[in-house]
Amino acid sequence: MFFKEQINPNNLRITLETLINIRWIAVIGQFFTVSFVYYGLKFQFPYFETLVLISLSALVNVFLELNKSRFVTINNFYATISIFYDLVQLVILLYMTGGLSNPFSILIIVPTTISVTYLSRSSSQFIVACSIVCSTIIAIYHLPLPTPQGNELNLPNFYEFGVWLSLTIGIIFLGNYAYQLSRDNRVRAKALNKLEEELTNEKVINSVGGMAAAAVHELATPLATISLVGKELQKQLIDNKSTKDDINLLINQASRCSSILKDIAERKQQDQFISNVSPKELINEIIFSLENKLNKEIVVTNKSLNERLKMSKKTEISYALRNFIENALKFSKTKINIEINQQKKNTLIVIDDDGSGFDENIISSLGQPYVSSEKVRKNVQGMGLGIFISKNLLERCSAKVEFSNKKNAGAMITIEWTNSQLANL
Repeated sequence: MFFKEQINPNNLRITLETLINIRWIAVIGQFFTVSFVYYGLKFQFPYFETLVLISLSALVNVFLELNKSRFVTINNFYATISIFYDLVQLVILLYMTGGLSNPFSILIIVPTTISVTYLSRSSSQFIVACSIVCSTIIAIYHLPLPTPQGNELNLPNFYEFGVWLSLTIGIIFLGNYAYQLSRDNRVRAKALNKLEEELTNEKVINSVGGMAAAAVHELATPLATISLVGKELQKQLIDNKSTKDDINLLINQASRCSSILKDIAERKQQDQFISNVSPKELINEIIFSLENKLNKEIVVTNKSLNERLKMSKKTEISYALRNFIENALKFSKTKINIEINQQKKNTLIVIDDDGSGFDENIISSLGQPYVSSEKVRKNVQGMGLGIFISKNLLERCSAKVEFSNKKNAGAMITIEWTNSQLANL
């Protein structure tokens, strides 16, 4: 109808407790309202029939409360049925109490708002359509509006038409508004989950080095023992040709394992030694690890005045810089430039390429999840998630990230820290 984004219903999970709590609020509000109007204001309407309808909702909620442990979350289909039931129950209540002339008819908007917040596009459209159809029916067919005994209130038709029109517009407008907000939240939550996943993967890879160091420590003694026993057996069985070759092989393999573990230990010690590096050293290390399949030129320019300042080689920074450099390589024509400038107060890293640059339509939105131009969509080259992840990782490390286009041609990314922030990472 008016929603644009398609969401996979299988990925939607709504907690049953949320729907139960919303229905309890509705049941309690309906019960006190009809009781106050009937006993307090002495208005005449089918009170006991409305109590039966309200009690039915209460019984449904009691049943769901008893089975809540079995259905912690429910899928899109069952959530749609639940919200549709609430809509029908509310419409029947309004039918018995004056239709759209009832001041509480505005509550028809509530199921719509809930559906567009939690459900898929097709389910939201179904609830919206049902809300408009139901409001149209009770605008024409309904029991009289409750009034004091002996009085009768007849509202003009144009008033009820105005109420119907305002409700319809409200359903569409508020539904669309709530849908846009919930969609943005879902997209951002999905992108942040992806960010955490990528960061966790990087940290797992780094933790392998620590595990290797532990393995070196634990395996050194057993391997030394194996070598010692092997050499003793070699002396005792020097004349036994059938076992001589096997013992020599055992000793050689144990020696080989010791050599491998020694290399791992030295590499780990070296990594710990260079955990604090200059920006230039970090950039060079990242470039060395890249796969530059098209052999594009990478020019690194160091304009630093304060090269003594070191920075922590954090996983977040390394991942983000690598991602930006890989993107620059992907979209450049022949080369990319990386400029490092450590000034007295600030440290800047500027990455630019000689490609076509950022699309002017999306440059202001870069850093938001799943942002791409039509050109990028057609070529299936990305949806902005990598830029979102990299930008957020750097901002977590106190960096300021800006995207722009060069005057002649090409994209430019500027990453800036204050030197005090860089030193405290």
